[in-house]
Amino acid sequence: MSVGSAGASGGGVSGIARIERIQPMMTGSALPEGERIGLFHYRVTAEGWQRLLQQNARMMTFLAFWANEEWATALFLLEGEQPLLLSTAVEQGHYQAVSPYFPAAQWGERISRDLWGVEAWSALDDSPALDDGSWSLTAPLSANPLPVAEGGGQPLPRCRIEPSCTPVPGLLGIDYVLSDGVMQQVDIQIAAGHRGVLSRLIGLTPQEAMPLVSRISASGFVSHPLAFVRALEQAESRRIDPRERDRRLILLEVERMGLHLFDLAQMAHQAGAGLLASLYDHARETLAEVCTVHGLSRRLTDSISLEGKSGVEAIIPFVQAVIQGIRPRMEQIRPLARLFDGRLKGVAAVPTDVAWEYALGGVIGRASGRYLDMRYMDEGVRPQAMGGAGRHEGDAWARNRQCLAEIEESLKILERMTADYGQESEGQAVPRTDEGLGVAEGPRGDVWYHVVLKEGRLASVQIRDPMLPLLSVLGSVLEGHEPEQLGLVLASLGVSPAGVAL
Repeated sequence: MSVGSAGASGGGVSGIARIERIQPMMTGSALPEGERIGLFHYRVTAEGWQRLLQQNARMMTFLAFWANEEWATALFLLEGEQPLLLSTAVEQGHYQAVSPYFPAAQWGERISRDLWGVEAWSALDDSPALDDGSWSLTAPLSANPLPVAEGGGQPLPRCRIEPSCTPVPGLLGIDYVLSDGVMQQVDIQIAAGHRGVLSRLIGLTPQEAMPLVSRISASGFVSHPLAFVRALEQAESRRIDPRERDRRLILLEVERMGLHLFDLAQMAHQAGAGLLASLYDHARETLAEVCTVHGLSRRLTDSISLEGKSGVEAIIPFVQAVIQGIRPRMEQIRPLARLFDGRLKGVAAVPTDVAWEYALGGVIGRASGRYLDMRYMDEGVRPQAMGGAGRHEGDAWARNRQCLAEIEESLKILERMTADYGQESEGQAVPRTDEGLGVAEGPRGDVWYHVVLKEGRLASVQIRDPMLPLLSVLGSVLEGHEPEQLGLVLASLGVSPAGVAL
């Protein structure tokens, strides 16, 4: 969904209609002095910023926070899943912290401090998030970064489990205190996975940025570039062909099935269900082979393009092959999966109130009773095929069940799309603003991109990966488990820090 721009690449409601719906919420005491600078973007004074946070802490859902030397920006969802970008000026390197009102903001505040050197007053946590003490520059993205003398950095404390040893795809460090045989006081570190992605994106043309965006996270080879492209299409007020719109939705569902199969296989491996794990692995391999036979990469890398002209004529045979390859395997898997339910029940439970407070999305959120799915906001969505059962237990068993339900749901969506592929839908273009906000419901939750263009190049790009809110609660979820359970817990949560350690 290109938020607010059905005429661009998504959004079942036209951009104009969306603006009219949000406008009443952005007036009066809620936003007394805001300056509107984009479709969903407002700037307020420092006093207005703090007042709005205090008055609306229970009226908005917090999604993400970032700051540079000029502006601090928070992304929220309002009623009806309508987005709001709120910014305030950074004055003399400082701004009022968001984390006292929305604790999930602390990771964004820490990352901004490392990259730009800006400080959040009253932050819940001001420890480094990306800077592991080895950087040669402090605040490397600031206008005047300062060199660090050799050995002058502040190294992060050593982890009990080093990043290279954690059983996740990526570099995640975990430190904890062992008390009565279980983990307590768990601390999470992602610094080892930092790659300088944001610094490499700034100044590139969108075309130059696409290969890098397409490889930010293995959990989003489709969803990350799709959210990015949707943000660009909104910024440039571009429309796409309905066939390409549907092609993207198809690829998103295929990616969803592939990653769910991967997560299910990892859970089965960790639970000691080797036969079941091999069935999941074989199903995923079948999906990869279908992709290669039809001219796509095994994991759909580089399948999303800026031009919107790639391979639309061959998509229906591809969809049919996916259905024919996966459905029989799921029928074989379903009865066997029930035999191992007892090994997953009660493991790594995420309470419903935590899922809502921290805006946990994807399988984690839906398995905990927060049934939010941004696909319903996409133009071209097939709601008749959707509605995979959301659970509320919140444990590894519920997440396992939710993954299975969503694979079945994806197969139904693909069947529906073969019947009315490329169907026209109404949409209204929005004015070009050179600023765009795009979202795609990836396999592990909603991926958001905010881009600002200047003379055709990326002046700013910010990324919200669904791992970001999970980091804020991961320590508490891990507490109370034995270290030997760590692999199963992390596999059931689909932990991958690549989309955050940017």
